[in-house]
Amino acid sequence: MTDMTRRTLLLSAAALGVGTLAACSTTQKPGGTPTGSGRTSGKGGRFGAGDYNTQEVADELRYIQRNVRPLPEKDTKRILVTGSTGGLGQLAAAHLLARGHGVVAHARNARRAADVRRDLPRLEAVVTGDLSNLGETRRLAARIDKLGTFDVIIYNAGEYGVANGEILNVNSLSPFLLTSLVDAPQQSIYLTSDLHLGGDLKLGEMREGGTDVTYDDSKLQILTLAMAVARRRPRLRVNAVAPGWVPTLMGFANGPYAPDDLRAGYMTQVWLAEGGQLASRVSGGFFFHREPEDDVHPAVRDTRAQDDLLDAYAQRTEVTLR
Repeated sequence: MTDMTRRTLLLSAAALGVGTLAACSTTQKPGGTPTGSGRTSGKGGRFGAGDYNTQEVADELRYIQRNVRPLPEKDTKRILVTGSTGGLGQLAAAHLLARGHGVVAHARNARRAADVRRDLPRLEAVVTGDLSNLGETRRLAARIDKLGTFDVIIYNAGEYGVANGEILNVNSLSPFLLTSLVDAPQQSIYLTSDLHLGGDLKLGEMREGGTDVTYDDSKLQILTLAMAVARRRPRLRVNAVAPGWVPTLMGFANGPYAPDDLRAGYMTQVWLAEGGQLASRVSGGFFFHREPEDDVHPAVRDTRAQDDLLDAYAQRTEVTLR
């Protein structure tokens, strides 16, 4: 298995009828700690192992709690992470919190908000809103703005293995609405996937009110959106991240094997958010494990395709990117 690339794994799974794999990145790249089997304890409790997290994620949250030390206060920022009640979003939020940043989490409902308040008690706040409902997303944008401006927003929330209409709303339309309606932060970070390479922008589907948008399509849309926002907002920092195929619940949706490093899967977001190194202070970048990722769909860097997507979003939502 050491010579097998993630692309090979992806194509093999598709050939077997297993379906597409969540948050996959382009090639097998070395480094980091090994991932486990995706086991869950079934005991729940703090960090939700066996409930909303795998045991690997729960163990990593404990590692952060015990080992990560804060930055000097002058280097801290105010950061919002969407979809931060489990998986990579919760890991990024926990690490940033341990570093001393002011972190606001996002939950889809009150139950999940209670879970993340218990798991990460030092959070500044938790905002709630179900991103599968665009009306709730609009109300969520207003709630976020009431909290004041942020230095960084990490658009982490995503769905996989659900109906295409929900994938479209959560993975694509809601990030666009939040980007357009929330006061712009100094930095925005969008999570995408190598699976965007198999996607289509589905501009006609978007404009005509359809829902035939797959996970792959949504990840192409969000990556293209990120590059469009970077171009339209040149004074701000805007980047995208492919976290890899890691052992979260989403990562194990197609079986008990995820080849990528869990820690590396969230640390690129932390690295970009903190901006402590020159290489992390760019805009318009697409990263995998802190390295630029050059294998992208042609639409991503095509300014006309970017503008066509923004136009399709505007027609669909009656909201224009500011």
